Amino acid sequence: MKMILNNLKIFYLFIIIFLFYSLAQAGIEDKNTISIKTIENPLELDEETIKAGKKLWRKTGCYSCHGGNAEGGVGPNLQDDIWVYKPSDAMLFKTIAKGRKGTNMVGWEKEVNSDEIWKIIIYIRSIYNGDPKKIIW
Repeated sequence: MKMILNNLKIFYLFIIIFLFYSLAQAGIEDKNTISIKTIENPLELDEETIKAGKKLWRKTGCYSCHGGNAEGGVGPNLQDDIWVYKPSDAMLFKTIAKGRKGTNMVGWEKEVNSDEIWKIIIYIRSIYNGDPKKIIW
């Protein structure tokens, strides 16, 4: 019993150290990451950009979590109007670039550049079929 308690203390110590390390790393940015300065999509919602965004959607594997047509799966449905976060271009950009802590959504800023992220957002906007009053783009 004494050995179990000692092992438990060691385990808790590692958890505490890990939590302090995680908190210390919060806010530290990698120099190779995207700076989020643009809050509005600079691209036009047109057929060419939608097609490029759809291609990037497939190339980066967004479909593996959100479904082939963003209908949801492991990740949320992006076609409907039930969104946890404010549905804006800025929110989508930040989520794609940086990811979402506490979820399966990882950041893609090292794999895709800003222009490619904006194209993916254009694709997501093109397939949205929820209430237009709930969207801010």
